[in-house]
Amino acid sequence: MASIADPSTYEPITEHLDEVHQKTGLRTYDIFTNWLNFIVTALSRNDDDYLELVHDLTDRLHDDDDLTRDVLETYGTALGALVNTMEETTVPGYPHSAELLGGIYEHYGANSDAFGQHFTPQNIAIAKAQMLFSTPEGIRDASQEDPITISDPACGSGRLPFHAVQQLRHISPNTPTVVVARDIDKTCAHMAVINFALHAIPAYVVHGNSLTYETWHVWRINHPTRILTDSTANGVITELDPDNVPIKTDFEEADGSAQDDTNNDSDLSEGNVEDAVTIDDPDTIENVTLDAFSE
Repeated sequence: MASIADPSTYEPITEHLDEVHQKTGLRTYDIFTNWLNFIVTALSRNDDDYLELVHDLTDRLHDDDDLTRDVLETYGTALGALVNTMEETTVPGYPHSAELLGGIYEHYGANSDAFGQHFTPQNIAIAKAQMLFSTPEGIRDASQEDPITISDPACGSGRLPFHAVQQLRHISPNTPTVVVARDIDKTCAHMAVINFALHAIPAYVVHGNSLTYETWHVWRINHPTRILTDSTANGVITELDPDNVPIKTDFEEADGSAQDDTNNDSDLSEGNVEDAVTIDDPDTIENVTLDAFSE
């Protein structure tokens, strides 16, 4: 079993992405984000979006169809390596798997000082999860209609909720749980989506600004039983209309008046502010049930 403390942990995955870099000359960051895009789209079973990604990649490779096929095969091999490495990698003194995508992101130096992206170290994330869920006695009663909701308004690769869910499953495996995670960086949101999908964690992941409540994309990681029992399901991941998702709430000031967010002039690096959709209070989740994951 590999250890997350071992710097070579990521090599079974990064060696394939580095191979793409050597063959194409594309930047490693662009390769990493492109790989994540393909994974999310494949797990969504969205053929149209997948073919559009293939077309865009072919354009970037100057219409070299053979090279495009080679890159796609290497992406698939890298995904297989990711799954295998997730299963084989442990954290010293911790009974569950490590979160790897955030480490690969940092390995490539992709975290941004401009965005204040400083990911919580793995061991600290685990310690926080263990403090949050220390004993079964400290967990409230939960049901499919009223699950435990774990929210992270700046989730990065989803590391904190990822370990919180694993710890909760360890001490109380039958407790229903839903994660609601947000990040302003689309690449980070994609990492969170993939981490939750590959570990069968029901979740909503929002690509948006938690301070201004503006939202550009929302993905639902479907309840795993839906995929096992319904062959017509779209996929493990479903992208939702951000204007019509079941995680909206009415956010009010203390005096009961609705909050006015018209004065927010943030310079956002992702999405068009004019096209952004407002989702109210990102930290208050009401009426979230697991029923939505089994429709």
